[in-house]
Amino acid sequence: MPDKFTLDQIPDEYLEAIAREFPTINMSVPWQYDSGTGTYRGSGGSGFTDPDGAPIHIGSDKDDPSLTREYLQEQCWLKFQRTPQVNTAIRGQVGRMSGYGFEVSSDIAEIQEAIEEIELDPRNRLYNYWPKYVARSIIEGELRLCATVHDDGFIEIDFIDPVCVQSGSVTDGSGIIYHPNKTSMPLIYCIRDDDPLKQIDEQIPSIFIARYPELMAVAKKQPGFDADKLKASRRPKFKSIGGFKRFIIEWDKSYITKRNIGHVRTILEWLNYWENLKKYEIDHKKSSGAYVWVFQFTDIRSWIEWMRMSDADRAKTGIALAKTPGGSLVLGPNMEVKCMNPNLPKISDSDTDILQQVISGLNEPEDVATGQSKGTFASVKASRGPMSDRVSDEISYFEKFLRHDFWGSIFFLKSKVSKFPEIFTVEEAVTFKDQEPQFKKVKKRPEMLMDINFPMSEVNDAEARARAFFGSKHASLHDTAGVPLSELVKKMGFGNFRKLRLQYETEKKKYPELPLAMDAESAQERLQAEPKNPGGEKTKPNTNKEDTKSGQAEPDPTGQ
Repeated sequence: MPDKFTLDQIPDEYLEAIAREFPTINMSVPWQYDSGTGTYRGSGGSGFTDPDGAPIHIGSDKDDPSLTREYLQEQCWLKFQRTPQVNTAIRGQVGRMSGYGFEVSSDIAEIQEAIEEIELDPRNRLYNYWPKYVARSIIEGELRLCATVHDDGFIEIDFIDPVCVQSGSVTDGSGIIYHPNKTSMPLIYCIRDDDPLKQIDEQIPSIFIARYPELMAVAKKQPGFDADKLKASRRPKFKSIGGFKRFIIEWDKSYITKRNIGHVRTILEWLNYWENLKKYEIDHKKSSGAYVWVFQFTDIRSWIEWMRMSDADRAKTGIALAKTPGGSLVLGPNMEVKCMNPNLPKISDSDTDILQQVISGLNEPEDVATGQSKGTFASVKASRGPMSDRVSDEISYFEKFLRHDFWGSIFFLKSKVSKFPEIFTVEEAVTFKDQEPQFKKVKKRPEMLMDINFPMSEVNDAEARARAFFGSKHASLHDTAGVPLSELVKKMGFGNFRKLRLQYETEKKKYPELPLAMDAESAQERLQAEPKNPGGEKTKPNTNKEDTKSGQAEPDPTGQ
């Protein structure tokens, strides 16, 4: 027999026997035989895992297990509550999306009244809760709001905690019944809260059921559906929205998965490493600050005499007593004293590589997340461009959700149970004919007739934008390129141009007229260019020019 065998020469039954006898041994890829399932890791079997036990097989399912998702969402929440960098980054992003300057308005009175009714009603208080909703969506990666339709057309908004969306009857563990052919269309949400004071176990339809009631027939055929847990209404006015009064509106922030976890999960591991290093650094600093008093006898006789003393006699001396800062010690002629500390090497700023991993996952510049700038002004300024792009992207995602998913659903439900119009007719310029604009009455949904104004971040250079849009040495884009003035005003952080103009006209009628700024400036320039002569004598112009740059006139060659 040969002394050595190649892997190809060993029969499969021997490989299986080796794997069963020694389950801790993992063979080299691609063999990776799994004795538990009888399949090779790499062939799509359920035992295809890495040495740490994590599944690494290729498949279409990208969702995390239910317990993993709930645990990671809880960890993301704890990091937000306890870690300064995470808290600062998330609160900063929330402020840039829904902080000072955030407003939803419309120049159509009927739509504006509906917006104010939903936002300002004490049952909703959206003016207070929008920043909180945005924060939860960033931390946990999910946001679901329950819209309850009242008989008078009022829509009540309530928050659904992600951990309450669960059900043991839904096979995939998501707690949501999806359309079988459209994995991104939820139909029914399974809500369960085991709190002894609540004991909630029900199912709430998605907003898609209100828009397309025929989808309820599809939902009834899916595993996990329970008609007894659905609370339907017998009122005729709710028949057009499927016969239900409550619907869940979801901000889908996932990447085509059924459930999602916030992006804070990307830094959990590195954040734990960094926090542990900081704890070691604190212990190191404590050790560096430690000290000890060292007494040394310079002759052997004094040392022997000290050793002969009893503990009570030693305690009476200053050597054994606690040392008070600012106190005095009386030493004999044969004794020396020193105060010594460990003199440990400094380890500060040795964890910057791990901190950079954390900062990268937070999508924030280091000086913004930590509050300390270590780079040059040029490097800090260069980081503001990508940061401004990220802020603009997040605002764009939030605006699409607000306009189409949230307010579009609110206006739709309100129009179905009240006299609120589902479609509005407005007059707009639709084309040009012989260089003249042609106006036409067009039909639009109410969510397309409102303006959403977001905070104007200080990251953007407002002065540079004003010069570019409205001109300092050139005409404004409104005059040269025909860009609508409302769009330029919106870019500067002022929303709903028509509403602002109406407020301006209201102020003109209500308050006294103010002098125009240009008139005041021109008057000041004239006063500075032509000062008054206190003697009343006319000043003769200087006809000598020594330097053209001094502004003096050239001499007249005719002598006149």
